[in-house]
Amino acid sequence: MGLATIDGRLMDGLKFCLKVYKLFDQVRGAPDGIAKLRLRPTRTADMNEKKLLEELLPIARYIQARYSEGRRIKVRWFSGSQPYDAIIWSSGGKVTHGEASRRALVEVTTSVHPNEHLARRLLHERGGSFGPKGISRDKETGAIISKPHVHTPDELAADLADQILECLKSKSSKQYPPGTTLIINCITTASSFLMNGMTQSSEYERPRRTWHFEKCSCWR
Repeated sequence: MGLATIDGRLMDGLKFCLKVYKLFDQVRGAPDGIAKLRLRPTRTADMNEKKLLEELLPIARYIQARYSEGRRIKVRWFSGSQPYDAIIWSSGGKVTHGEASRRALVEVTTSVHPNEHLARRLLHERGGSFGPKGISRDKETGAIISKPHVHTPDELAADLADQILECLKSKSSKQYPPGTTLIINCITTASSFLMNGMTQSSEYERPRRTWHFEKCSCWR
């Protein structure tokens, strides 16, 4: 099972979620699965850990939060470079009464600290890392240095807000079709790692916190 079983295929929203979760379990259960989730090295037509974690899982969570007795959802996800990641079709009472659009385009982006990939690399290579805010590179050797960082009470919320605003700023400069929904996949400093710093939450949990913003085309 790979991305080809999902790419460009119209399917019921819950079936899409099931396929995505099975694909996650397949990657994680492989002999080198945890390493692939941390380093995300694969860039083939049939597998791409980055797309799995940063596109497919957020879309699945978005669909699960909206699929209901009043709204049936179908989805078609694309792996290419079109100006959106998926098309969602809805039907049911919520569409009839104007509470949901019949057709919507979806774009996914990730809000994450710029050093998060370094924390994942340290976790893989050395077995542990402090949070990404305390990570830097040695200017002479290029070695990754990880130090503890003590957060103030409102710092995490402020950091998350800044990350989201940066995502909005980046996306607002691009041309999207009218009515496009932007899903922001938020990876916070607090939720990236367990308290012991040894295991990333994405290695055992499928869902992540997501935010969505309707009609991102209006920001232009």
